[in-house]
Amino acid sequence: MAWAEAVPAILVAALALLWPAPALVVALRLPPLAAMAIAAPVGILVLVTSAAAAGFAGQPWGWPWVAGLAAILVVGLVAARRLAHRNRIAADLPAGHRSPRILAPYLAGMAIATGLVGGSVLDALGGPLTFAQRYDNVFHLNAIHLASMGHASSFDLSPLTHNFYPAAWHDWAAFVVQVAGADVRTATHAGTLVVAFLVWPLGLAWFVETVLSPGMAGRLAVGPLALASVSFPLTLAGWGPLYPNMLGLALVPVVLAAGWDLLDRRETPALGLGSGLTVAVLAGAAVALSHPNAALSAGLVLWPIAIVALVGVARSRGRAPLRGSRLWTLAVAGFVVVFPVAWVVMGNSIAAGSIRWPFTTPDVALAEVLTGTSLLHPAVPVLTIGLVAGLVVLCFVPRLRVLLAPFALVGVAYVGAAALETSPGVLLFTAPYYSDPYRIAAVLALLTVPFAVLGWDRVATLLTDRLPTRAATVLGVVLAVGLATTATASGGLRMLYGELRADYSVPADARILNPDELALIERLPTTTQPDDVLVVNAWQGGALAYAFADRRVTDWYMNTPPSEAAQYLHDNLNEVATDPAVCAALAETGARYALVLDPFEIPGPADREPTHLGLRGLDTAPGFERVDAEGTSALYLITACG
Repeated sequence: MAWAEAVPAILVAALALLWPAPALVVALRLPPLAAMAIAAPVGILVLVTSAAAAGFAGQPWGWPWVAGLAAILVVGLVAARRLAHRNRIAADLPAGHRSPRILAPYLAGMAIATGLVGGSVLDALGGPLTFAQRYDNVFHLNAIHLASMGHASSFDLSPLTHNFYPAAWHDWAAFVVQVAGADVRTATHAGTLVVAFLVWPLGLAWFVETVLSPGMAGRLAVGPLALASVSFPLTLAGWGPLYPNMLGLALVPVVLAAGWDLLDRRETPALGLGSGLTVAVLAGAAVALSHPNAALSAGLVLWPIAIVALVGVARSRGRAPLRGSRLWTLAVAGFVVVFPVAWVVMGNSIAAGSIRWPFTTPDVALAEVLTGTSLLHPAVPVLTIGLVAGLVVLCFVPRLRVLLAPFALVGVAYVGAAALETSPGVLLFTAPYYSDPYRIAAVLALLTVPFAVLGWDRVATLLTDRLPTRAATVLGVVLAVGLATTATASGGLRMLYGELRADYSVPADARILNPDELALIERLPTTTQPDDVLVVNAWQGGALAYAFADRRVTDWYMNTPPSEAAQYLHDNLNEVATDPAVCAALAETGARYALVLDPFEIPGPADREPTHLGLRGLDTAPGFERVDAEGTSALYLITACG
């Protein structure tokens, strides 16, 4: 299957998130750039809440639920805008922020980056039917298929999990499966590409425009630099893969832009108080429902900014409250007090699962923070140069200097996770991220990239200060092309693309499914019936029979405890001819087939005991008939129970 065949899925994935933009321009009077950026969180919010509503109603979820909730949201936004205007809550936008001319250079930079970087990314991903051969992907692919079948509520993703799970990523991909008729693997790729090339740079653009107010060159540079980091977003599509984290963090710049605007003490904010709060609430909810860890990251960045804002109020002796509202000032003060408590509580709740071993030294980890790289990847020179220049600029601009504080906080967390032995002091910074340097490095990129934009913008300003506008624009385009080309050719990104290529390949020694196993599973629709249940070993990748062939399984995911009857089958199925309890367990689970894949199992905890002993030796055990085979993998019909 060629990438051209994935175009419908990519378009559906993009439109599923961008459709709110026109409504946001009309209803909230958002500037075009802000509307494009906030559209993605709103689109995610509609998908997730419609899935939850369908779940509470006991109905299968699908596009009618999405369309209905979208209509309700648009009507609510219009009504809220009218109410806010009537009560003079929302201020008119400054003319400059309404201008569509601000959006154009950002879109041009994104187009340049897509044209010059897109081919390398598609090559690294392999094709629309590849999938990340990673542990967590067994869950993600099965969850997407489960959601596409109408069972999409974050409050009920059973049998995959019996706890609340942020299902925004899975609902979005499932919507693509439903509307575009795409395979779950193609829908996953569509989401990854839309996040990397659209959602992340759009949110970043609004954050850069709100906070840094760059010139033409800086606006054009956002697209190329958004794809120049080895830490985010594509790294999370390979590591884990952490798709929910990737989506949540890609939405965070929208929250940061709204938060900065609400906390800034300028006389000409980008948004009125009412519109700003609406945007912050909608985007914050979408981020939290994508992944709570992303919401925590947004809070970590905004916390020192809020402290500085309150210090300004204190110096004025309360005569100039934030945005002229004492109630809003009190709310910010509450956030400043509550956030560190929430951080510590969350860290303590998962500290036991946050023990990591250092893989580098503190000086190397610190150097990575200051050069914009991570995880022993070579630095991307254009990102490093921009970052260093940006850090220098931040030191000399009082209004922006506060941004150094969250950069330092996340930097300390990265050094702790990458280079220090686990201790209470290290866990204070790293435990909420499971002390995972991949996750922390991704959060650091939320600041590294805009700082690099700032640095290159100031460099370009020095070069174009005396040039005519048209000549300066041409130079900005040349800079954007140079940034994208140089970044793609860098050792850091070439290493990242190589890692992705390895993760998304299907070699004979694949971590999850090798070519023989995949071929056997893809034939299940012809070798079994739609209502058949298969006894499988998730540690061999057998659970993906559900995602790839729509066949129910007894073992859904390595971390999902099976039912008591399924566990009995996993332990004793090969004794079906002599143990009546096996037939009883088969009747309870409805299983008729056993799928036995290559003996290799997905790497897990080193102390894991052998499992699924009942699936061994079925080729010689009585009561089984082999109906299909590929290499060392086979599908057996269980005949002993009649």
